[in-house]
Amino acid sequence: MPALLFSTTDISALAAAFAILVVAYAIFSLLGFGSALIASTPMAWVMPVSRVVPLLALLDAVGSLQRGYQARRLIDRSSLGRLVPGMLAGQLVGVSLLAHLPLDILAMLLGLFVAGYGLRELRGRRGSATPGQGAAWLYGAFGGVLGGLFGSGGFVYATYLQAHLPGREAYRATQAVMIALSTGWRIALCVAAGLIEERLLLTALALLPAAYLGMALGRHVDQRLSGAGFTRLLNLFLVASGLALIGRGVRQVL
Repeated sequence: MPALLFSTTDISALAAAFAILVVAYAIFSLLGFGSALIASTPMAWVMPVSRVVPLLALLDAVGSLQRGYQARRLIDRSSLGRLVPGMLAGQLVGVSLLAHLPLDILAMLLGLFVAGYGLRELRGRRGSATPGQGAAWLYGAFGGVLGGLFGSGGFVYATYLQAHLPGREAYRATQAVMIALSTGWRIALCVAAGLIEERLLLTALALLPAAYLGMALGRHVDQRLSGAGFTRLLNLFLVASGLALIGRGVRQVL
């Protein structure tokens, strides 16, 4: 049997990866995104960097499919249908741009935009209209481009769905399916690029219990979280997502 895809062979690497993923998937369970934001950098301490995004895509897809299936009666199929075409096209564009654009500058610009949006939401918008149904294609495309470039565009889908779906469970169910479709598409691209092989699948299987434990923890926390608290947490993670993009760009410049 092939070895797990860790940079070290002792039990500490597995324990560290397990703890990181529990925290990441607790956030993922609460918000429907955020696993890559929490886990990508620390996971690179215990396994090759080039395998972190494919690994998280596999775990995201499994978790999202389960969440979406459990709440399938609450899925807003009309919102989903409006977002998916833009997401598919956006990821293709994002993967194409990956080879041609200076990602350091792009990451910082996008990070400023996303962090500014989150801060604006935290302060409270006045007189701003809910994005129209026609804007869904743009949200899907923008999230898809970010997914293709940086491996994470879930917060873009979340901003659209939060505005259109006032029910927390309907939002989560629809976001779960959206993330499952997005990560499934990303997995297909990773397979085409030869980034997913037997060792990666074995590692994902070994770490799957951590993702399930984290999602169970997130559900436990959610029972004690008010609607206002959920919205505040969502917007805080939009700010964190933007700062993470800025940090990635700064690291590439340095």
